[in-house]
Amino acid sequence: METTITAGLPVEIGKIDKELGKLWESSEDTKTRASLINLAIYTEDPNAIASNTELVAEVAGQHACRAVLVLANPEAEVSQALAWISAHCHVVGKGRQICSEQITFQLDGQSAEALPNIVFSHLDSDLPFCLWWQAPFREPLDEKLWIWVDRLIFDSATWENPAAQFAITARIASLGESSIVLCDLNWTRLYNCRFALASLFDHPAALPSLPKIDSVKIHYAPGCRTTAIFLLGWLGGQLGWTLQHLLSSDFFMAADGRHIAFEMTEVDGPAISLVQLSTDDSCFELSRREGSDFFHGRIQASGYPESVSTLRAGRGKVTDVLLAELSRGGRHPLYAKALSVILPLFGK
Repeated sequence: METTITAGLPVEIGKIDKELGKLWESSEDTKTRASLINLAIYTEDPNAIASNTELVAEVAGQHACRAVLVLANPEAEVSQALAWISAHCHVVGKGRQICSEQITFQLDGQSAEALPNIVFSHLDSDLPFCLWWQAPFREPLDEKLWIWVDRLIFDSATWENPAAQFAITARIASLGESSIVLCDLNWTRLYNCRFALASLFDHPAALPSLPKIDSVKIHYAPGCRTTAIFLLGWLGGQLGWTLQHLLSSDFFMAADGRHIAFEMTEVDGPAISLVQLSTDDSCFELSRREGSDFFHGRIQASGYPESVSTLRAGRGKVTDVLLAELSRGGRHPLYAKALSVILPLFGK
C-alpha cells in the first residue's frame, strides 16, 4: 500500500514519548500542551490520512485532545509499523498557543494485529477514549480493544451491509461489563431535521392531529437511505408505532390499531429534502432545497390558515457533525429506541 504522509516527523515507535518531549522542549514556553480527550481514528483508506489530519486540526481548536490516527492494511504482504508525530496549535492570546498532539501510525500486514497495544500505549492518561472506526466492523471481535472504548464513533451511512454491521456493534456494546456508548454520525447528522420537524408541532393544530397521522412520506438523496430509515424510526419511536410486515408492503401500527403507511423515495438533493406527515384533513411538511441552510415548514390544517416557517438545517460538514457528537456527551437513548423500531428495514 502506497501512502504519503506529509504532516509530521517520522519517529521510531519505541521513541515516540521521547520525541514528543523534545517537541515541547523546542517551543520556548510559547506553546502549552493540552488534552481533554483521547481521539483515535482507525481507517483502511490511505487517502483518508490527509483528510483526517485536517479534521483533527479543526477539532483541536475546540476540543484539545491527544489524537491517534491509524492507517491499517492487514492484507499487506510485508509487515511493518511506521509512526509520525505532529502538533496542532491555536493562538489563545498574546502569542500563547494551546497545542494538541497527534501520533500517526501505519500498520501493514501482521503489524495490524498489534492495534490494541499500539493504541493503548499511546493514550493520554485516564482521559475519555473516543474511537472513530472508519472501516467495516469484522468478526471475530478483539475484546482487548473494545472493552476500553468509552465512545465508539461510526457512520452507518457509509455501510454496504447495515444489518450485519448493526449486529456487530450490538455485540461490541455488550462485551463484558463495558459501558461503551455507540455514537452514529448518521444519527447525529439528523439532529437539525428532527428538531425542525418537532418544531412544526408547536402549532395549535398539531396536537389534535398527531393521533390521526395515517401516512408518512420522506425524500432522501442517493446514498442516504439509512438516514431516511432512522428518521422514520425516530417518528415511530416517539409516536409509539410498531413496524408491521405483509408480503406486499410494510407499514406502522399505532397503539389504537390505526395503520400508518410510509413511503421513502430517492430524489436528488439534500440528504433529506422532504418529510410529509398527513391525516385526512391536515398536512405537516418540511422541505429543503439543494444548497440551502434552512428547512421550510408548511402546515395545512382544517380550520386554520396555512402556516409557513423557516428553520435552520445545518450544513452537515463532517467536522461539524463530529464536533456536535463530541460536545453532547452522554448516552443516546433515542437512537437505541429508533433503531429498535426500524432495524428490520436495514436488511431490505
